[in-house]
Amino acid sequence: MTLVRCPYCGHEFNYDPNNPICPNCGAVVAPPSQPQQTGQQMSAAAATRYVIYAVKQDGSRERVAEVFEGGPEVVLGRYDLYNYAWRDPDTMSRIHVRFVVKNGKLYVRDDGSTNGTYIDGKDIRGKGEVELPPGGEVLLVNPKAPVVKLIAEQA
Repeated sequence: MTLVRCPYCGHEFNYDPNNPICPNCGAVVAPPSQPQQTGQQMSAAAATRYVIYAVKQDGSRERVAEVFEGGPEVVLGRYDLYNYAWRDPDTMSRIHVRFVVKNGKLYVRDDGSTNGTYIDGKDIRGKGEVELPPGGEVLLVNPKAPVVKLIAEQA
């Protein structure tokens, strides 16, 4: 494996092409052979930023990732969200949900997780990028008894 530096948060880690996600900030990092923007270039280009939070059963929340306009999509799955699961964390897919910012809006995509991703109770599997409305909730696995509840706020 090759040591790389995340262009968004500056964290150094061993690049794994099967899991190209920065363990510090959750950004998808391009392979070492591809050019990467620096954090300064990214912040200059980033007009909009969202913070994604996992909501715990007691109602408190914890920051999971940030996603930037013009930046890479944020990919979350079983290993990233295991500690936030309300129940049965193994029912989440390895790559369960993706977040991306385009034109100042946050979009969510589920490319076919086994048990689904729901925005305000509606299954978005296979529907491409679906806008997350302000105040909207992303529920993983079951809308009536979710395994994980995610919310996002513009930063």
